Amino acid sequence: MDRVTCLAGIAPDRIALFANAFKAAGFPSLASVARLDVAELGALKPDMLACDVDDLASDSLEFLRQVRFVLPDCIIIVSTDRLSRAWSVECHCAGANGVLAKESTGAQLASGVRGAARSGCFTDPRFVAA
Repeated sequence: MDRVTCLAGIAPDRIALFANAFKAAGFPSLASVARLDVAELGALKPDMLACDVDDLASDSLEFLRQVRFVLPDCIIIVSTDRLSRAWSVECHCAGANGVLAKESTGAQLASGVRGAARSGCFTDPRFVAA
């Protein structure tokens, strides 16, 4: 059975980039939802979730905590423009397995996805340098 990857709240012009990166990382089956909705994501039950939490109307970290509660075995990847080390730590503590910069290339995304899937925790090197 294929593992299911879900993109949530990813900008439409970046979906193809994410799709190719996840396919390269071994997660070829893809679903995409425009909204970041915990109940909808819970119903989809993805094995891997990539989400952009920067423009959420509600608390981004609370959203991650709720998703982690609803999807305890899901690998959660956060795509963000907030490149501070403190923000990446907060995302990890809230339940994210991977925190990647929005400016990442396809190869960088694939590497980050593989790292998060393999070890359970991956932080884009750009956060450590911040």
